[in-house]
Amino acid sequence: MKKILTAQQRDEFLKESNAIEGVYDVASFEQAKRAWEYLIKQDILTIGVILKTHKILMLNQNLLPNEKGYFRTVPVWVAGRSGIDYRMIEPTLLMQFVFETMRAYPAPDWKALHIKYEQIHPFVDGNGRTGRMFMNWTRIKRCGLPLLIIKANERQKYYEWFK
Repeated sequence: MKKILTAQQRDEFLKESNAIEGVYDVASFEQAKRAWEYLIKQDILTIGVILKTHKILMLNQNLLPNEKGYFRTVPVWVAGRSGIDYRMIEPTLLMQFVFETMRAYPAPDWKALHIKYEQIHPFVDGNGRTGRMFMNWTRIKRCGLPLLIIKANERQKYYEWFK
């Protein structure tokens, strides 16, 4: 049975996801809707889908053109630590993430995959928002679970996942 996701649920998810990152403007919300609508129509998660989702989401953000829909080519700091070496993102880590997300049996561990994606931190910006989109895509498309809305005012509980 196909789960129906209402526009109200989608909007609440995207507004809360943006709010976790301190993003409240209407243009960013509209881009988040476009990115989600693109992503949720995909039946297979690929590197190309990841890149296009990011590009749509970040279209109007203050980033360089080669930072919208492209994996980072610079070091980053994540939660006070140096992020994973950018040279490991596409050839190894993201391919493993995609493989684990798409494996047929058993159903993927959506939470562990979300944590893995956030640890990879493949983009200069937009990792949290794309990560929560991919987490919910996995829940809906691969696990048959409902949308998970993480409220901005409960972000500390969410951040505990990463410890």
